[in-house]
Amino acid sequence: MSMSGSLVIGLDIGASKTMAGLVRRDGQLVRALKVSTASSPPEILAAARSLSRTLIGAADAPVLGIGIGSAGMVDSERGVVIHANDNLPGWTGTRLSALDIHGLSICAENDVRAFAYGEAAIGAGAAYESLLCVTVGTGIGGALIMNGEVWHGANFSAGEIGYLIVDWDGGRPLILDQYASGPAIERAYRNATGGKAGLPLTEISRLAFAGHKLARTVITEKARRLGHILAGYTTSINPEAVVIGGGVPMIGALWWDAFEAAFRDSLPPLLRATPLLPAALGAEAVLLGAAMLAWTEVSV
Repeated sequence: MSMSGSLVIGLDIGASKTMAGLVRRDGQLVRALKVSTASSPPEILAAARSLSRTLIGAADAPVLGIGIGSAGMVDSERGVVIHANDNLPGWTGTRLSALDIHGLSICAENDVRAFAYGEAAIGAGAAYESLLCVTVGTGIGGALIMNGEVWHGANFSAGEIGYLIVDWDGGRPLILDQYASGPAIERAYRNATGGKAGLPLTEISRLAFAGHKLARTVITEKARRLGHILAGYTTSINPEAVVIGGGVPMIGALWWDAFEAAFRDSLPPLLRATPLLPAALGAEAVLLGAAMLAWTEVSV
């Protein structure tokens, strides 16, 4: 079958939004639709089905398959969510592969791995065969690309950098996800102000850019610590390049410069030139990555 002019659907199922798009073989996003994520698994799947059917009805070319990037740990061989946190109650056990839409083939992947594959296929990491991809947002996610493909590990958790133990809170281990994410910056600012000012990250960033010294210090200190920690992980994995995405890096140079300086400073000399790249695909990264995975399935 000729693939020229054909389309696939990419689905991004996250805690706050569900997005679907029509994507060409070269990664071009033709049209996208978005709704707020529903409160129960059956409603989430119904919304995904409805978005997909609307796109298929509007498509001006054959739709060959569907790729899903979903929150939670996903067994990509069976298309099943094998673990999910409280951001999507009841999502564990959901069979994404059973999302019957006009009988089209379906492949499913964890959202950060879909993001990583998109960046590897058509984004910031397209020139490299191996990547460490990290998202820094409400949590910290990670994924590995090896030989141009997602490396899952034995139980579909390879690259999950957020679980690294980086400090101790009294007698309890503190993991990176709790230590350098967006909410971690918010907590650090609240603690630094004596617990009186619980501000969202957007407001802390605004204060920082307005010259507020404490806000600047909290942001740059968290960025530096993440940079030091990520350098150790990068040394262990030794990828050709590192791609960084998520909402926190969108703070801009204040965060990025502190992060990159610490990252470079902590790398061994032989690795110091490892490319550190901002993600290129933006808010559609998971959708596009899921679509590019679907293309690998339908192109066989």
